[in-house]
Amino acid sequence: MGDRVWERRKKEAAPYRRREPARTALYRIVSSELEDLERKWYERFEAEYGVLRSEVKETLDEYLDCGILAHGCARAECENKECQHTILIPFSCKKRICPSCAAKRALIFSDHLHEEVFAAVPHHHIVFSLPKRLRIYIKYDRSLFDVLFRAAWESIKEFYSAVLPGVVPGAVLVAQSAGESLNWNPHLHGCVSSGSFDESGNFHPIGKLNTEKLCELYMHKVLSAFKLLGLITDTIIAQITTQVHSGFSVWVGEEIPAGDESYRLFLGGYIDRGPVANSRLEIAENIVTYRTDKDDKIHEFSPLEFLARLTPHIARKWESTVRYMGYYSHRARGARKKRATHTTQQSLTIVPLPEEQKKKSSKAWAVLIKRVFELDPLLCERCGSNMKIREFITDTKKVKRLLESLGIPPLVKPEPIKATAPPDGITENIFDDLQYV
Repeated sequence: MGDRVWERRKKEAAPYRRREPARTALYRIVSSELEDLERKWYERFEAEYGVLRSEVKETLDEYLDCGILAHGCARAECENKECQHTILIPFSCKKRICPSCAAKRALIFSDHLHEEVFAAVPHHHIVFSLPKRLRIYIKYDRSLFDVLFRAAWESIKEFYSAVLPGVVPGAVLVAQSAGESLNWNPHLHGCVSSGSFDESGNFHPIGKLNTEKLCELYMHKVLSAFKLLGLITDTIIAQITTQVHSGFSVWVGEEIPAGDESYRLFLGGYIDRGPVANSRLEIAENIVTYRTDKDDKIHEFSPLEFLARLTPHIARKWESTVRYMGYYSHRARGARKKRATHTTQQSLTIVPLPEEQKKKSSKAWAVLIKRVFELDPLLCERCGSNMKIREFITDTKKVKRLLESLGIPPLVKPEPIKATAPPDGITENIFDDLQYV
């Protein structure tokens, strides 16, 4: 699946152009409905989504500034003195809720996994899911994702140890909360090594993974943790465990060969993807349609409902949504790096690394876009020379003067979404239009 999608996206990639977020459907929804969302939250949405968190408003406000030149930018200039062509690069919000920033984040993350984390061994894509009756607890308390991380890793470690005692696997797990239609569906996506590593770093393959056993371990660990926290009782546990389908599931993909670089890069970005995609979002009059990726179904919402539906997927401030486990943990990688540095320092002869091995995992955005769109945005479009960032501009008056000098129009706010009556099946507050005398 992954390799086919990766190749298709590379073929469909268009030449890089500075994005215009104000033209996107999501920007139009947020800019039109954010004020109403705050005003009507208690009456219309608090019962379903809980208290409106402060980070929701902050995130959406920052999103409205993302990619807008008028709110600050960097100025890049061609190094060719005869050309001196100038381009402006807008600042980004770096929020997962922003489709553009989430895409860049996914690229950086996949590059980091491929170059700095993953060993040159086979891996599996793995997904841990919850039954619907337990998802509600995490909806109102995102800190419970910690329970899922711990249960998933303990299940992996226990399963691997039963087959390969004395060695440890490596895993990277990412918290995801959005289903196909932006419904609340907390689950974990991740990559796990297809075997374990001993203290010397030697790899021991484990063979085929038993998903039924993994699921059983995961289910009992999650239920035990929820009971310990006082969220569920023995009666609820008995009801879940005695059902034919408990609602718990562990899915494991086919083995990814160690040498399949394109698939590893794709998967690294896929497991840390953002919750919403502009390509699946459309607005017609006052109806927002969101198309699912799997079955091509269309879901319809009022704009305000869509924005409210998006809010649970905004992470808490400083929330860690990625965990590195076992052989891939920060501590294990740090210890290996320290040993390697110590060994190098003791060596009498230091052989410099080839230039191609000095690549940094945290690449500049220009290199990342070059990898996706197959061109370098910091190459002058006029003469082909390199462009260099000369300054960062945050003063709004200076930005305005610069835009005028370059003939770039200022931000034009998107047209508000028409407030006509919603069709059947689209819920609206019937009291909004009542007039009191």
